[in-house]
Amino acid sequence: MEYILVHELVHLLERHHNERFRQYMYRYLPDWQERRTLLNSGSLSYEGWGY
Repeated sequence: MEYILVHELVHLLERHHNERFRQYMYRYLPDWQERRTLLNSGSLSYEGWGY
């Protein structure tokens, strides 16, 4: 949840996922890439739900 919150708040500072965005992420959540990987490895990231 912390990763999601920081990610969305950083979008208030930078709209796109560019280098500036990544620098903000590193500043406010230094291990953000590890957290993103963990989040994306969960069952909610499964793309075959069939919506």
